[in-house]
Amino acid sequence: MSRRRSAALALLALVAVIVPVVPSIAPPGGVDARGVVLRPAPDSVVDGLLTGDLSVPDLGAGAHRVRVGVVEPRHEPVADVLFLHGHADRLDNHPALFSALRDAGVRVVSFDLPSHGLTDAGAIDLWSVDDLARLASRVDRATAPAPGGSRPLILAGWSFGGLVATRIAQDPRRLALFDRPVAGLALEAPALAPRAAAGGDGVSRLRALTHDLRAPVAGPPSPPSPLQDPVFAGRLLLEAQIASARPLPPGLPTLVELSDPDDDLYIDPSAVARWADGVGASAGASITVRACPGARHGLDFESFPVGDAVRSDVVDFVTAVASGRAQSLSVGEGGACR
Repeated sequence: MSRRRSAALALLALVAVIVPVVPSIAPPGGVDARGVVLRPAPDSVVDGLLTGDLSVPDLGAGAHRVRVGVVEPRHEPVADVLFLHGHADRLDNHPALFSALRDAGVRVVSFDLPSHGLTDAGAIDLWSVDDLARLASRVDRATAPAPGGSRPLILAGWSFGGLVATRIAQDPRRLALFDRPVAGLALEAPALAPRAAAGGDGVSRLRALTHDLRAPVAGPPSPPSPLQDPVFAGRLLLEAQIASARPLPPGLPTLVELSDPDDDLYIDPSAVARWADGVGASAGASITVRACPGARHGLDFESFPVGDAVRSDVVDFVTAVASGRAQSLSVGEGGACR
């Protein structure tokens, strides 16, 4: 890494520390988030997607509207997955994964982050990780069929969303924001070790994310560069450093799906693997690591056979958590991911 780039990264991290963020003023339960009206989104690339808006007036920097999406299975769900998307992403960029989970009887809930998709919530620069944790808990509360529902809740995330999910799981205060325990954690290429320049040159493009240039995403990466939100970029680096130095909670079933270090232009999968095998599991978390040779960063929308294998792994993990078998989840040696 050049001296100039190292200095720039250090400056971004410093900015994230010293720039004030409007604090969350709600108690752990927050405002009453129930009553989101979900309607079909027939033009979405996600089959069966229902969408609605959630008001979060006390998070970020003022009154905001967050787009929420839900995909319902055909029968009574066996579990709920709350999926946190990545930077330059949106909730409806993962249609194949959502459909695979739905077909396995899993209810999928997601939302567009600030500065992303159809959410109108101000700049993501103004949102701390605590704010995003509160937002995630309110989305779960707003979409849950009943308070304190008995279905298992699995927190999932890709890239930056995987980092946020990890930071939620590592902090008992953030876990306490949810009305029910987090039963499992599914991480796809989590950004615990971000590279200096996203996409190789600081700009995110579909061709740098996947070999499948016809992947059915809802739109191109947007915002295209983390540097458009410098406080966010600095906070990402800082939170990645914190996450990679801390373990996950004892006994938490966790799946970590990783891309190929030679093909991922966004994170260092080898560094994430070292964390998962070392510090991450040091407190007794049950972590299963699956590496996918030849895979780029966008694992669940990668071309065949990687995308299919990743989606199958996530479905197998979620259903194992739902049935209480996650601790004995076997990892095969064959296939595109191993």
